[in-house]
Amino acid sequence: AIMLCNKKSCEVFWSNGKRNKTHALVGSSTAKEYHCFIESDDKDSSFLVSMQRVAKITGKYWHDEAGTRLCVHPIYGTWTAFRAVVVFEADGNEQSPSTPPIMCPCPVSNNEIEQAKDMMNYAIMMSASEEHGYGAQTGKTWPDLCKFLHGTVCSGSAWEKVPETMKPWIKLRDCITNGREEWKYDDAQLLYHYTKDPELLRNALSKLRK
Repeated sequence: AIMLCNKKSCEVFWSNGKRNKTHALVGSSTAKEYHCFIESDDKDSSFLVSMQRVAKITGKYWHDEAGTRLCVHPIYGTWTAFRAVVVFEADGNEQSPSTPPIMCPCPVSNNEIEQAKDMMNYAIMMSASEEHGYGAQTGKTWPDLCKFLHGTVCSGSAWEKVPETMKPWIKLRDCITNGREEWKYDDAQLLYHYTKDPELLRNALSKLRK
């Protein structure tokens, strides 16, 4: 993969637990831009970063630690997805900001948080007895958890095909009204996000060809 950045190197921490390093190929002394390539680090490629906590400390999101366990944006609500954290190599004369960002205040009502708590408890109960369900992952190692979260595929090309144990997890996001009307994923995107069913991709490609 090729990326543009204004630093000589950086590290990319992906949401699936993978870790990559970049190295400069060509530099410009005037523009200070570098073409970088991402190189896999096999020795230490697994490094799980809490995307929710990283989003929280930017001051743009509120982290719902009681209900959905998701980050909530004042405008977009729960309808955002975090894919990577990029850490840049700083020059010796660069200084960190003098003050940290102001944390985002809670943008949702207590009633919505309570609804989310109930839905979370129901989702855990529904999937706890299922060997490959979300609720059965407590105590798993980080590599196993990453593999489960990003490598598990189940049927989900239509709502009626989604396993009953999966549906409460999908409905959990709907407990928060912020952004729900304007920014909620469409059905295909929502179902693929949770099920990884390749049939959804085939259907989307088929529609593009028509």
